[in-house]
Amino acid sequence: MDISTLLDYDLAFTDALHASFSLLILIALSLTSVAFSLRGLAGPAGVPAIDQRASGLRLPAYIARNLGPYSPYYRSGRYQLVPPGCVIDQVNVLQRHGARFPTTNAGKRIAASVAKLQDATSLSSSLTFLRSYRYRLGADDLIALGAQESYGAGREAYERYSTLASEATIPVFVRSDSSPRVIASATNWLSGFYSQFGGQGAPTPLVISNAAGSHNTLDDKACPLAPDLSSHQTTWLATFAANAVARLNAQAPGANLETNDVLNLMQLCGFETVYSGKMSPFCGLFMKEEFEAFEYYYDLDKYYGNGYGNPLGAVQGVGYVNELLSRLTGNLRYSLSDRTQTNQTLNRNSSTFPLSGVGVYADFSHNNQIVSILAAMGLQNGTRLGESEPPKNKRRWFTSRVVPFAGRLVTERLKCASGTFVRLFIDDQLQIPTFCPGHDPLTGLCPLSSFVSSQAYARNNGDGDWEKCSARPSAAHGT
Repeated sequence: MDISTLLDYDLAFTDALHASFSLLILIALSLTSVAFSLRGLAGPAGVPAIDQRASGLRLPAYIARNLGPYSPYYRSGRYQLVPPGCVIDQVNVLQRHGARFPTTNAGKRIAASVAKLQDATSLSSSLTFLRSYRYRLGADDLIALGAQESYGAGREAYERYSTLASEATIPVFVRSDSSPRVIASATNWLSGFYSQFGGQGAPTPLVISNAAGSHNTLDDKACPLAPDLSSHQTTWLATFAANAVARLNAQAPGANLETNDVLNLMQLCGFETVYSGKMSPFCGLFMKEEFEAFEYYYDLDKYYGNGYGNPLGAVQGVGYVNELLSRLTGNLRYSLSDRTQTNQTLNRNSSTFPLSGVGVYADFSHNNQIVSILAAMGLQNGTRLGESEPPKNKRRWFTSRVVPFAGRLVTERLKCASGTFVRLFIDDQLQIPTFCPGHDPLTGLCPLSSFVSSQAYARNNGDGDWEKCSARPSAAHGT
């Protein structure tokens, strides 16, 4: 393949990509007060970790940007400098954990699909690698690339906001969901942020429990009665995977692959690539159009799972939005008035929910929860996604551009000569907040008062949608 067709990934900070594997070990150890070990860096027994001496992942662009939520981090745009006459005085980072292994159940499905191919009566030349292939990926945990992504993001945040942080009483305040890979990502981000100081002085992330019954605005499992609308992506899968099923079954007689097997093998392309640092042989089994369709499968998955397509998608992001409003305004009432996912015990305590003296807030979560938060805020809303084909016009939702591994929403508060404003970025792509009255269509600046007004859905606790999420009555909570 011609090198011009390859996408050289910008993984948040160039020299972080050149770090050695030993540096990644130091990342995990630099904050020894955190009661967990950063797992996944060495990988399963007998399988080498990613060679961090390489110059970074290189993939054909049609694969790299069509892996949905399993895409390695890449910038969706170019960060815009602060408009003249303005200064940033607060930053809120909401970031997904870094690259990981497949979940336990997904790994079982992938291994089963690989076994089907290996049980074929014969294999074409493009599949002969399967004769010696063994599926050896781990499950659930962060991988070395994921540690890099978070470390690089933290280092970049310091480079971008160091002046702000140095002038603050609390330079950075970090929270994390209690999933191990999310805690690891938060810790690696802090290591990157404080790397200029040898890791000294870095705080410990505030870990919020995601146990059943807990209240956590960074958790993605708080709405058990949200409707299952997976039929949308299932219908699309049957449409786009049919040709691949026929082609692979012809190349591997007796494999008897089905459409779900195609999905599993395309997932393996992404997971194995980000783990090994080189393109998985499974990537070569599929065509450009099939990867584009694979991306759209996950666009439908997120859109109808937690986004605008699900009537109870946006309400799951309301709690975080109310916390954000309290931070931006310095007024606790938005958080205390929330009756959705906020933890009132933590948020009433200035040590666990500080509203003054903080330069940079950073929260670490999961892709599904971030999708709900974006929907609650009104970001990335465009043409409704259909299950028969992608929209031809005004398509806004691309999962790989919104919640790749280590994807992030950044909300900046700016003091300007004409007042206080908010500016939003998703993976460095400036957002034009059309939902905000008086926004500037060029700079994306939204008057803070208008931004608060625009978030009426959150301020009204989801207009009754939260009560539809479970059989339990809504009330103030502190678990």
